[in-house]
Amino acid sequence: MKDLYSIGEVSRIMGVSVQTLRYYSSIHLLEPKQVNQSSGYRYYSADQFHFIDRIKYLQKLGMSLEEIKEILVDNDIRKLVSHLDALKESCEEKMRQLADTLDTIEWYRDYFAYSEEGVPQRKLSYVRHFPPRHMVCVKLRKDESKDDFHIRLTKLRNTEPFKSLAYMRQYSYVLNYDSLLKNQLDPYYFGMFIKSNPGLHGDDILDIPEGDYYCFRARILSEGWDPYLIRMFFSDRKGKPSLVLANEYEDNLHEYSLCPYEVQILIPGGADARETQGCPAGEKDVPWEKP
Repeated sequence: MKDLYSIGEVSRIMGVSVQTLRYYSSIHLLEPKQVNQSSGYRYYSADQFHFIDRIKYLQKLGMSLEEIKEILVDNDIRKLVSHLDALKESCEEKMRQLADTLDTIEWYRDYFAYSEEGVPQRKLSYVRHFPPRHMVCVKLRKDESKDDFHIRLTKLRNTEPFKSLAYMRQYSYVLNYDSLLKNQLDPYYFGMFIKSNPGLHGDDILDIPEGDYYCFRARILSEGWDPYLIRMFFSDRKGKPSLVLANEYEDNLHEYSLCPYEVQILIPGGADARETQGCPAGEKDVPWEKP
């Protein structure tokens, strides 16, 4: 075994550029074992290879050269463990963020593919079970234009504490059931779902109950759709639905006013339906309120 290796030999053996080895020396992280005073050539010993390898893997884990220098020069194992713990926590947080981003991407992918890959077109209506959901919303005012309540919701979403919530890009209405049967829209609320329980309370937050929902697709903002299926489904059921949602699904990236909606009607006394406070099954139709 040779006693000393030139900087070029070390570069080839360790897979580190000559420039990098010179930089290690300039910051006093790794000095050559010997420097020829006349030629300036740098030489390293074999026992320094392990030191170079350690620098490489610690840097690959995400540590800076300054952090590596502080640890290795001081020969401080406890400091190294502390840095590794911090790196582990940072990686775990990035993994959580990536998992959340992946989940959001999947949601958006399904949202925009809804018209092509959702419930088969031949299936006119269907029952879906939904977990508890949460919506940031505005209560609609009499004779208010669509642009006005859209703007009110946008302003709300961009104020504290709502601006920090994770929104799903889908507009939703809470509708009057009796008006829907007449092929008319009489919305109580207009809002947007958020990914998780915000832990907030107030008129701007609706907690949508878990339950079985009768669902169908329709372009409810345009004329021509028929509420016949709703009448048929609920004609032999006791009680009137207390909650009707209409969730937008964009099928055009330029024009959205005539996009399809999935109408979701909470089934009274359904397998897992929960009645909402303020509108028990069978009583008069009143605006749905959160429990």
